[in-house]
Amino acid sequence: MNVLKKIAQATVAFLIGTMFAFVVFHSVFVSAVKLPTVEEIQDFDNVSVNLPAQEQNALRKSRNSTVRIFSEFNGGISNLSGTYFTAKNRYFVLTAMHGIIGDCAQTKIWSPSGFTECLQFVALNETIDYAIIELKGEIPSKEPIKLPQLVPKGKGWERALAAQNKVFYTGFPNSTGPLTFSGNIIGYMEGDYIYLQSFGWGGSSGAGVFTCDGEFIGYLLALDVGETEEYGVDVLEDIVIVVPAFKIDWTTILN
Repeated sequence: MNVLKKIAQATVAFLIGTMFAFVVFHSVFVSAVKLPTVEEIQDFDNVSVNLPAQEQNALRKSRNSTVRIFSEFNGGISNLSGTYFTAKNRYFVLTAMHGIIGDCAQTKIWSPSGFTECLQFVALNETIDYAIIELKGEIPSKEPIKLPQLVPKGKGWERALAAQNKVFYTGFPNSTGPLTFSGNIIGYMEGDYIYLQSFGWGGSSGAGVFTCDGEFIGYLLALDVGETEEYGVDVLEDIVIVVPAFKIDWTTILN
């Protein structure tokens, strides 16, 4: 009987030990395979650690400063991308003018923290197709860049616009996003337009473009359009036209 009792005790001890080991293993395993939250994945600072530190910094500037603009008029709504920036303790958004169809009261700036109101249109430039919108306050979920400080100066533009320089932009193509794209400078054309090999779609207009070292070089204007006798007019979705930032009259916000 003593032998049976000892066997029973040993069996119970073994089972308890096994269950304890299983609980510990299960806890460690679950902890190891636990998926991140959607918010953690979408975090604007969640950029590839495989990129050089300088490019990671440029990506964060692009992602943290991007906003979406809604402009409404007579029941129609236009969607744009834009860049949130600060100057002289005021807060602004730079975007393409062709998507501004309503007045300031009908223009809203969207970010993950909600909508921010337009205070005034500081600049509406039809010739170069840009709008500068002053906001009623800060956007809590975003980090504004400082403009025009981040714009290349003088001969710095030659380096910034060199062929095959890598660039980044973040926007809302096809009402989706924010999505972050990379690309390369493939040309600089008459009329002072930068050409990128990247991707664009409706809703991308107005997105700010950053070089891989974090300089702000311009905003998306349009996609290139090709025309042939055989195939007619076609949109080249992988050739993106950018307006260089030196064409913007920055005195409108600095005076």
